[in-house]
Amino acid sequence: MLLAAAHCLPFEAHAAGSALVAKQIEQRQQTAQAAGTGGDVYILRGGAGVFSTGLLELSAALRQSGVASSVISYQAWRSAVQAIIANRQKFGRRPVVIVGHSLGANNAIKMANALQAKGINVDLIVSLASTSALSVPANVREVDNFYFKVGGWGGLFSPESGFSGTLSNEDVSTRRGMTHFNIDDDPALRVDIVRSVLRYVKPQKAASLGQ
Repeated sequence: MLLAAAHCLPFEAHAAGSALVAKQIEQRQQTAQAAGTGGDVYILRGGAGVFSTGLLELSAALRQSGVASSVISYQAWRSAVQAIIANRQKFGRRPVVIVGHSLGANNAIKMANALQAKGINVDLIVSLASTSALSVPANVREVDNFYFKVGGWGGLFSPESGFSGTLSNEDVSTRRGMTHFNIDDDPALRVDIVRSVLRYVKPQKAASLGQ
């Protein structure tokens, strides 16, 4: 079952800045590094930990493609930043990918801003229906922003001064049946996200990921 394969932290542990969350994230990413996955891939769920269940399927699809990822609450973004910083100090340069839905998409940008302050670049951000229009900092290489121009939340992302990467704003409000609350469940979009991640993170054999 795909959901069982997803790497996701218990919602009860999702206190912002929680030492437990930070430790779990760090241990998971160290394990991924030891397996040679060579990337920090974070998937941020939306509000209350009851939405964004499709992101568990995304994590499972990435795992099947040879990429380990951590699914966390949008509230745990600070702990994820600290884990990325720690991995940079221990392992050197490695790809950083952040996918977020709803409030998780908002906090993906917060993560990028925090990492920019530490001189760390973000290779890819995928935003699924953020709750507002946001500005992308200059340390991000590629941004794919899926938003609802009508009938939903989100808005155009704009580049901050110094941004030289690729920024794509795609209005999905005309996609039949797609809403703010189920965009993360869309199979075709999931395939596109996996393909984008694989451009930056080298896949590994399933055995090296513990399957």
